[in-house]
Amino acid sequence: MATEIVNKPFLRIALDDSERKEAVSMLQQHNLPTGDLNDDKLLYILFDGDKAVGTAGLEIFDDCGLLRSVSVAREAQGKGYGSIINEEIEKFAKESGIECLYLLTTTAKDFFDKQGYCIIKKNDAPEAIQQTSEFSSLCPASAVLMKKRL
Repeated sequence: MATEIVNKPFLRIALDDSERKEAVSMLQQHNLPTGDLNDDKLLYILFDGDKAVGTAGLEIFDDCGLLRSVSVAREAQGKGYGSIINEEIEKFAKESGIECLYLLTTTAKDFFDKQGYCIIKKNDAPEAIQQTSEFSSLCPASAVLMKKRL
């Protein structure tokens, strides 16, 4: 039985080492790529009260961005946290001048379809997105590329 969200969840950038390690640990639990994560990659953590319940990453390139590693802790899934993470990341991206977000997924196509993303051909991605580690080597060939105009 899923419990309701008790507190107003908030998403913030994982700035210190302990928060970044917590975000990376959560990503690894979901078998999401972490090999190229460095201080240049923005990592976010969604908190419900003082408990970390989700993560996301964002790489920014001029007027587009690569949404990375949206995940929700297994015990917190099915409560709407994924949608909250996505909405907050999109809001931040739009405020930062990003016009389009791209993402690669092997497991969450249906979720992102409901969030307004559509599948596009990989060769239709901007060059900056194609040159990322996630695009060029970390994600398997079976991953689908999705796009959303903000």
